[in-house]
Amino acid sequence: MNYLNNTIKAAVAALALAMAAPTMADATELRNASYLPPSHFGTKLMLEPFFERIAKYTDGAVTVQNFPGGQLASAQGTLDAITSGIANMGMVGIGYVGDTLPMSTIIEIPGAFTDLRAGYNAYWRLIQDHLLESEFLPRGVRPIMLSLLSQTQILLAGSPQINSLSDLAGLKIRVPHAAAAEAIAALGMVPVELPTSDLYLALERGTVDGAVMLTASVPSYKLQEVAHSITTNLAMGSVGFVEAISEKDWQKLSAAEQQEITRAGTETGQASVDAMLSVNARAESTLAESGMKMITLNDSVLAEIAKALSTVEAKWVERVSARNPKAAEIAAAYRANLAAQ
Repeated sequence: MNYLNNTIKAAVAALALAMAAPTMADATELRNASYLPPSHFGTKLMLEPFFERIAKYTDGAVTVQNFPGGQLASAQGTLDAITSGIANMGMVGIGYVGDTLPMSTIIEIPGAFTDLRAGYNAYWRLIQDHLLESEFLPRGVRPIMLSLLSQTQILLAGSPQINSLSDLAGLKIRVPHAAAAEAIAALGMVPVELPTSDLYLALERGTVDGAVMLTASVPSYKLQEVAHSITTNLAMGSVGFVEAISEKDWQKLSAAEQQEITRAGTETGQASVDAMLSVNARAESTLAESGMKMITLNDSVLAEIAKALSTVEAKWVERVSARNPKAAEIAAAYRANLAAQ
């Protein structure tokens, strides 16, 4: 009888343990679409730490399999891949989906902030309080992690002395998006649209005189071979990358799993600020060592630039309002968030 009782007790204990702990059968593996290559700093410093935290905090109940290098979707197609079910989640570059998420492109407005952490906090709050309901959820996705790039600078083929805006007048500058084009035009230069992949040759041939560029990206494209200077203290607009999950897949997770993934996203996003600042600082050092002139603009030039850029937000509101009447409300909320930092 004791043997039978002990056997029953052991069976009950094993059943309870099996029900309490995740197994291979009930664990959730999410497919992540990323256009970043495996070696990219975004993969190493942002995505991989995020996925590791998810597995750790959920005790293996939720894991993520990353498909880098555009295996599941291109940069432009990542959002569609999530909504169609090709991927459960993915890294969405806001600049690539501006037509779909127009109000989210407010992060690209030049001059909004110079402190990256302040910009991160203000924009993440904007996403949680406003953009989640107005833009992301209506498209079936939920942001769970944010990464912002440092403010872009102006890369120049030449090495001009910049004592006033007039020293830049008429230069042809490659721009990555509409807000940058409006900013460059406001500064008296000529915006030129062309793919980043064509920029090296365009600088070499003189098709353009420079580009609005993230400093950390210059060595990646070897642009220091055809450009000779870059600014260090401009704020020509940031770039936002949102790790988003399908809302359908999100709702399949338990409340506890959602809480831990949110925790992992918050920690990774905050850590990405320091990582980005470090990456950008190393790039500046590398470029300076290669002989590139690092241009730190004086206060009088910065004041000229700030005055010229003061019209860019209004143009953004006008342009985006044609697609969503809440654009002015979003711009005001973003300003308020920045002021609170």
